[in-house]
Amino acid sequence: MSRPVVSKAENPSSPTPSDTVLAAWAGATGAGLDELTKLAQQARSGPPGWFAGWTDDIEACASVIRWFEPLLIPGLIQTKAYANAVLSWKPESASTEANLKNRLARQSVLDRAELRTVILESVLYREVGDAATMGEQVEHLLSVGGRPTVTLQVLPDISPVAGALGGAFAVASQGAADIATYSESIVEGTVHTDPDLVARAVRLFDWLRAEALPWAQTQDLLRKAGERWTL
Repeated sequence: MSRPVVSKAENPSSPTPSDTVLAAWAGATGAGLDELTKLAQQARSGPPGWFAGWTDDIEACASVIRWFEPLLIPGLIQTKAYANAVLSWKPESASTEANLKNRLARQSVLDRAELRTVILESVLYREVGDAATMGEQVEHLLSVGGRPTVTLQVLPDISPVAGALGGAFAVASQGAADIATYSESIVEGTVHTDPDLVARAVRLFDWLRAEALPWAQTQDLLRKAGERWTL
């Protein structure tokens, strides 16, 4: 095979090598084809490469994760039904089962890391799935928000926060160091480790958090939203 083909296959940021490449690789190196095929299947069922860089390399070892969401409930605190509704839309429906499994597995990060999240108030009233799904999700927020390692705040939909509608983003920290930021996109999210961009993301999150409601008032809004979905 050509050098570019081999280089692409060896590059972790490239798609998983095809079965043809794996077979040739096994033949040339003596590696077990069954094991290579098994690893390839696992890789293909996981998150896309650009997101794996966040989940596997950064989120998995972060001590603090700060997350802002203007459109949806953050994946780390979604219920199974809510996550399934988000992930099963038609363009991505072929991968729903694998993506759902991966999303729910990611939530184990909350067993050891601190989560600080701010969501826009309208997220609580944007129907995802059906009313029962939303009611269960709001109840889950009330529960998870009471955990000692989780800080959940709702940001009211007021005109001064219009600039925050540009998209979701997250910041990961290890100890006292802010190490990376993730910016959401429907096409392809991006992970940045440039110190200036990470610092800007921290400033944006701090501003949003300062404008958000404290937990007591957030609970009141959550209960109000829960009543809306259970009427």
